[in-house]
Amino acid sequence: MSKIVRYITQRIQFSPKKEQVNDMARFHPIVWCMISGTFLSRSATYMTMPFLAIFLYKSKGIDADITGAIIGVSFLVGTFSSFLGGVWSDRYGRFPVLILSLLGWCLTFAGYAFADSITSFFLISALNGFFRNIFEPTSKALLSDITKSEDQLTVFNARYFAINAGAAIGPIAGVYLGSAESTAPFFITSSAYALFLMLVIILKATYPMTSANEGQKARIGFQQAFGVVLRDRVFRSFLIGTMFLTAAYAHMESTLVQYMGNAPGFINGVQMLSYLITTNTIAVVTLQVPLLRFARRFSSMTCLQIGTVFFAVSLVGFGVFHSLIPLILSMVMFTIGELLCFVMAEMVIQEIAPEHLRGTYFGASGFQFIGQSMGPWFGGVLLTHFGFSQGPLVFSILMIMTLLAVPMFVAAQKEQVKVKTVHVNGGI
Repeated sequence: MSKIVRYITQRIQFSPKKEQVNDMARFHPIVWCMISGTFLSRSATYMTMPFLAIFLYKSKGIDADITGAIIGVSFLVGTFSSFLGGVWSDRYGRFPVLILSLLGWCLTFAGYAFADSITSFFLISALNGFFRNIFEPTSKALLSDITKSEDQLTVFNARYFAINAGAAIGPIAGVYLGSAESTAPFFITSSAYALFLMLVIILKATYPMTSANEGQKARIGFQQAFGVVLRDRVFRSFLIGTMFLTAAYAHMESTLVQYMGNAPGFINGVQMLSYLITTNTIAVVTLQVPLLRFARRFSSMTCLQIGTVFFAVSLVGFGVFHSLIPLILSMVMFTIGELLCFVMAEMVIQEIAPEHLRGTYFGASGFQFIGQSMGPWFGGVLLTHFGFSQGPLVFSILMIMTLLAVPMFVAAQKEQVKVKTVHVNGGI
């Protein structure tokens, strides 16, 4: 694990300091355990979830549109549960909420193996999204509590690398374990979360601690988040645009999976899909630094517009090509769009959010994942209506839907300039 942390520090930080690399050894044992647990659990998750759409369609006989809706409900529920995760972890402590979320996640993946009806799959998918987004903000808060501010970038980069390393290993293992047809991998994933749960329980007993943010009184509520969206024109346009982006990203996990697993033009489509997912992971790690250095030459909003175009063009490539090399190139373009859009989106929020409302803005930005819940459903509807043989048409429509984000970002950028002009003139 030490090699992983050293690697990510060297590859992802813009200007890594040598002492930061060497000082990783002094970090709290909880940091090492959480990063290791993240790698273990994400490897297991990516062993099953990328193939869930094929499993539901082929093994359970569920139509493509219903399959897309089942996957989409996970993102929809997770959009709202992320608020609960942050509030609960502040109120009840990090470890109790982590234990609850990991226990629920463990039982959820076991539930995938036992489920046999559309209703049960909807329920389990919703629980998956619920516990996932309870876990995410709590685990990040715990790492933040026990890490000095100057070291947090190193720790979170290590966590990010652990996630992507798991995403690289998991799909390949899933292919060989038959995740598209067998329920056995779900039990393996459930067991991985059970091990992570045991690790967290041991950490709680070994390192009883008080949350560093215990005195923080601010809480993010749904009413506050909606108020932010309604009042801030820049943020509202930005948020709508990012909904189209998250929908585009969700097509890789649902629409593309169903298409490559069932379209007549593919030979060993499931195996090719695993290579594409691995390509995405490798490209994220290798392209992040040069892309972000390039992006610093432009405004954050401009980078979002450029990234959107890369997203859109890559979707057309997925629908047109059937051989591995051009599909890999399409995935590289998809990854460029992913890095430009999702990394720069966080910078946009920091730019437009008032300092005393920054937490509220980040919380309200969670509503962008409504697009991630609608994307799989819409892609499934297109596949059901036009058929798996009409990939170019289906993915061309998805391209057009993705490009709708561009005018929203242009509008947000114009409003942002107006706000800055008003502030400058007011200062004069």
